[in-house]
Amino acid sequence: MARDFRDDNIPDLMKPNGIPPALLEKYLSGACSDAEKEIVEAWYASLQGEPRYLDHLPDAEQDEIRHETFGNIRRELNIGEDEPAQTSLWRAVPWRLVTGIAASIAIVLGVYLAVNLRTVQLPEVTVKGVRDTTVLPVTTFENKGNQIVRHELPDGSVVTMHPKSVIEYRTGFANDKRFVIFSGEGFFDVKKDKTHPFNIKSGDMVIRVLGTSFNVKAVKNQKKFQVDVVTGSVQVTAQGESFDKQEVILKPQQQALFELDSKRLISKTLPVQAKKEIYEPLTIVFEETPLNKVIEQLEKRFNVSIALANPGLARCGLTANFESQTFSNILEILCTSLEVTYTISDNNITINGEPCD
Repeated sequence: MARDFRDDNIPDLMKPNGIPPALLEKYLSGACSDAEKEIVEAWYASLQGEPRYLDHLPDAEQDEIRHETFGNIRRELNIGEDEPAQTSLWRAVPWRLVTGIAASIAIVLGVYLAVNLRTVQLPEVTVKGVRDTTVLPVTTFENKGNQIVRHELPDGSVVTMHPKSVIEYRTGFANDKRFVIFSGEGFFDVKKDKTHPFNIKSGDMVIRVLGTSFNVKAVKNQKKFQVDVVTGSVQVTAQGESFDKQEVILKPQQQALFELDSKRLISKTLPVQAKKEIYEPLTIVFEETPLNKVIEQLEKRFNVSIALANPGLARCGLTANFESQTFSNILEILCTSLEVTYTISDNNITINGEPCD
């Protein structure tokens, strides 16, 4: 299924056909800057779905693959080893030949990667900028485990992702466009940057922020998507081919709901509740507190249910000072301190480990 890396305020994306000829020419002639070299190498690495595969290899093997790959390009274009690649030559080369070269690169790399690396096929996108066209691969991260995981984005923003959540974005955030596609549930802590808004697309819903923290719940096969703001403000937009554009602005303690069947976007202010959601921070202190008492406090403060796989864990003592921490951070520190693990399904947590003496 093709991914749509667009919204109303994000430039249209061109079809992913390859690297700009002028940039590849500069690489072949040795005239690229370090940044341009990284773009070219990311391009041909992405042909096999492993955008940073060279980082895994010894220097000698990196040099060998580069030499073999670009030797292959020169042979395709009939460029001698000592002959510079000329701009006029590139203008005369039809694009189908460039895509043929890309296929040759894939063959060269595929022999090595099929034996040495477990690859994940990633799409490639072309971002049309104001002055030039830059090709960068797309990074896809999926939480395949049973715990909440923390994933840092290229701009320093962080998304805390629940199991089965998936996030996709242009590697390095092409042309400084902070744009991701997200499905599942995750808490976003977005780094402030007034000149580059941060955009999240989930189906027909787009969330736009400058810097804030909020929770997104856009789980497949459910009837509605949900956005809950903790700090700052966000703009939530819903628009599709079959319905008109709708938009709401959310402040802290406000929520947006997008109903997938009716295509209706609504917002509301959340009432003050005795129990916090797991993405909301709180401060709590434990002093040699038995784990069963810790669990009682956490269940009282958060909207969760916690069970011990081994009843003997109840005697384990915890000393910790949690100041303005979310439940996932508290749970992570708790498990590290007591040398236990946990699994999570919705808001139901099971703690696993050996009993304490």
